[in-house]
Amino acid sequence: MGQIVGALIGARGAKKSAQIQADAANRAAELQYKATLPKSVSGVFGDFTYDDEGQLASISLSPELQKIYADRLARSQEQSELIKAYDPNAYQQEFYEEQKALAARDEEQKRLDLENRLRAQGLLGSSTGATRLRSLYEAQDVADLRRRAEARNAAREQLTFMRGLEGGDITSASAIGSLGSDYANIGRGIGSNLGAAVQSGAANQFAAAQNLADSTAAFWGKIGSSVGNAMGGPSYSGFGSGVNLGFTPSYGQAGLFGTGMGSLAGTSNQFGTDMFSQQNMMLAQQNAGFDNNVF
Repeated sequence: MGQIVGALIGARGAKKSAQIQADAANRAAELQYKATLPKSVSGVFGDFTYDDEGQLASISLSPELQKIYADRLARSQEQSELIKAYDPNAYQQEFYEEQKALAARDEEQKRLDLENRLRAQGLLGSSTGATRLRSLYEAQDVADLRRRAEARNAAREQLTFMRGLEGGDITSASAIGSLGSDYANIGRGIGSNLGAAVQSGAANQFAAAQNLADSTAAFWGKIGSSVGNAMGGPSYSGFGSGVNLGFTPSYGQAGLFGTGMGSLAGTSNQFGTDMFSQQNMMLAQQNAGFDNNVF
């Protein structure tokens, strides 16, 4: 019977020890988890916020940058629409007509000047005059062909230019939008550094809890061993004023344990605490006086 009661008490102590360690491990894990979560950061470019409860991160730009960002995107969209509607052939013809119109007055003036010179020289109707006029017309035709080639190149260059405007605004908007990511990196970095710092503290707390758990297990193990040894005798009546387990205390270990168990039971009745709890043990020691350490 004594061995059974002692084993039950020792098992209860082991259970309390395990619970102390489990609670300490959970607290340490919770502290480290909360410390490693990203932290909200604010700056001139915008804000990075992290909702711990909803586990939702968000990045926002400052009002000034947000306006620029929106303007760049709007301009790129406008340019995209212009590119869709762009007709290179129509642009080529328009460019050619403009260049032709610009050169027309000068070419006409050169023809008139040549005819006047030929007329003054009496060569206007001659073969010599005709040859010189034909050379002028041919030179002007070559210039016209050159304008057409330039128009084709201008049409291609215009499309490239429009795409450059579109891409430039998109690149600019993307660069502005990414400014907030720097704050996000800072927020995550703060969490990571705090997590490393908390990990060390949590390890110390867990080590302290392990020591307490070991002490608790040793204490109740000793009590259980004392119960087993004390209840090994043939005569049983009382464990003291607070509890009756059928044992008559005398001297030595049995008497000491009877006094201790009686004190625990009496304290439990007085304060309404769990007889085998750490709190009840401390209150019992206070009632008995620390110099009379029956535990």
